[in-house]
Amino acid sequence: MATPSAAASSSFLVPATTAVASTPSACPSTLPKKNAAGAGRRRHRTMQCRASSGGGRRGDGDDVDSRLLWLPRRQVLTGLSGVAAGFVGYPDDLASIALALEANPVESCRRGEKVTDKIVECSDPNRGFPCPPATRIPVVDFTPEPKVTRIRQPAHLLDAEYQAKYKEAVRKMRALDKSNPLSFAAQAAVHESYCDGHYRLDPSEKNRPFDVHFSWIFAPWHRMYIYFYERALGDLIGDDTFALPYWGWDTPAGMGIPAVFKGDDDNPLFDPYRNMDNNDALIDLDYLKTPRRPTVPFTPPPVSDAAARQAYDDAVRTNLATVYIQQIRDGKGPRAFLGEKLCSEASSRVKEVNERSKRRQGAGAPKVKASNAQGTLERMAHTTVHVWAGRSSPKAPATCTVDGGGVVAHDGKPHCNNDMGFLGTAGRDPLFYSHHANVDRMWHLWSTKLGGKGFDDAEWLDTSFVFYDDVKSPRLVRMKFRDVLDVTNLGYTYDKESEAALPWLKSKPTRFSSGKTPSSSVPAAEPKVASEFPLTLTKEAVDVPSVAIPAKQPGKDLVLLIEGIEYDPQINNKFDVIINVPKEDAGKVGPKDCEYAGSFTAVPSSNAAGGTLVGKVTLFIDGVLADLGLTNESAVDIVLVPHTDEEIKIYLPPTIENA
Repeated sequence: MATPSAAASSSFLVPATTAVASTPSACPSTLPKKNAAGAGRRRHRTMQCRASSGGGRRGDGDDVDSRLLWLPRRQVLTGLSGVAAGFVGYPDDLASIALALEANPVESCRRGEKVTDKIVECSDPNRGFPCPPATRIPVVDFTPEPKVTRIRQPAHLLDAEYQAKYKEAVRKMRALDKSNPLSFAAQAAVHESYCDGHYRLDPSEKNRPFDVHFSWIFAPWHRMYIYFYERALGDLIGDDTFALPYWGWDTPAGMGIPAVFKGDDDNPLFDPYRNMDNNDALIDLDYLKTPRRPTVPFTPPPVSDAAARQAYDDAVRTNLATVYIQQIRDGKGPRAFLGEKLCSEASSRVKEVNERSKRRQGAGAPKVKASNAQGTLERMAHTTVHVWAGRSSPKAPATCTVDGGGVVAHDGKPHCNNDMGFLGTAGRDPLFYSHHANVDRMWHLWSTKLGGKGFDDAEWLDTSFVFYDDVKSPRLVRMKFRDVLDVTNLGYTYDKESEAALPWLKSKPTRFSSGKTPSSSVPAAEPKVASEFPLTLTKEAVDVPSVAIPAKQPGKDLVLLIEGIEYDPQINNKFDVIINVPKEDAGKVGPKDCEYAGSFTAVPSSNAAGGTLVGKVTLFIDGVLADLGLTNESAVDIVLVPHTDEEIKIYLPPTIENA
């Protein structure tokens, strides 16, 4: 399935050989010292990152100790030259950002970053941390598999024989020594390193963070990642037809944790770091909403129990409508579905922000890297399932501790909202891989059944990464995004019988009714007072009235853009964007309602030490306006409904623009 590359290359992953003697803060702060001009300002992230995150875990051959992360200091990453792929830190003076962004019209990154092989260095200020030497293993280029041999099935429909096979494969992967790049510990570390801020890009200047989330990188990278994970499982049991089962949370029969993942530590597919309150619950794809709805049991109640049945039916309807919005209404086009292109400081928009920051703060002002945005595939069901399945933090006055299972993150503090609920630990739960198999299936269905087409930019198609293949004799394989657009090139497909009926295809949202008055596209109300920006979202909804809708330009999409969103990524963050609903009712609106335009949300992470991050959200709203009969309107009223553990600051008012 691969041919030798023209030149050998260092790998981006090689086994660590030396244990860490102590567990100092994984990312000591490198913020400049305060001076008179900067005193009292709120700290934002500017840091270098050490490839470690303390805290022990249960055995995978040996105990998985996150202090022994399976990561290099300096290796070759094939892809992403000089761009911050995730939400990254803005300058200390965020007022300068607001001025700069408000002064400019929205500028899309017309061309994503050109992707070539670039050196990636772990910019670890702790030089005593063991970084393994570069490997001499040559890199081979991927070649398509000659035929489809693997059929991915829904996990809740696996027969006893297949369940046993799946457990055997994962048990053997857990038993591999961590020095094997295809061990379970190493595979989990791959996700941690790429998804929780351990890598820095250094093509021309240091300290540019890299994350495979928040952009058009998300779907293809994860497809590659679980492809090699699946192949490794088949290798371990000598079965080249073994296919990774997917967690079918998009159909009512699969809207719960599949039985094959339950039990105790004797089951290699079980992970104790899940939210056990949801072990037998119906999944809630609007779970981050606060206050949270009462847990609904996975097993449908009898029709005779009218109240319980109503709650169950409403929950299923919300879930199906969420997938409908993700896949159909709001997922039209690659930018809407797959995410924004990668942009860096080459953007004139970002240059203007940095120039204003420099004038206000001096030459030492930290620079803004581009903040990209998720597509519906990443932002909706994917994120919610992560948080719903992951263990929640203890409620006050209890605190999170390492002894209580907390994972020490980059800030040197333990975090207990793991495993699936935290990017740094998500890969330690076998459920994660079946979850992402279904995310991959959602992309596959969008590309095939729904007629979606990916980007045709060479910068996207030629993005490439290197992964290990072959458990017995590990070798490095380079894949490009153009290699993975058709899953049959990867030798797998999805069970056709389970796709014959997709219940979410017809689960279109309906008009919201408060139960007080008939629903109306423009609610009758006294004039609303415009909110002042920047504003802070905590518990109360906020009105943003009369947001102008520009005339739609041919070949363009109407996009509702909210920039300058400051949040703490280590906690649960979400706010909903609701259109033309009174503020007092907006909290009742959700994905099953036409007035729901979308949400800002992200899986908790620890990308850096301390501080906050600033991001943005782009919501493609042609479908929302059509559902509400507003395609000829000149303005809409928007309500921002927060669902956060602390606060979210928004520095710029929402705008609707052609993109």
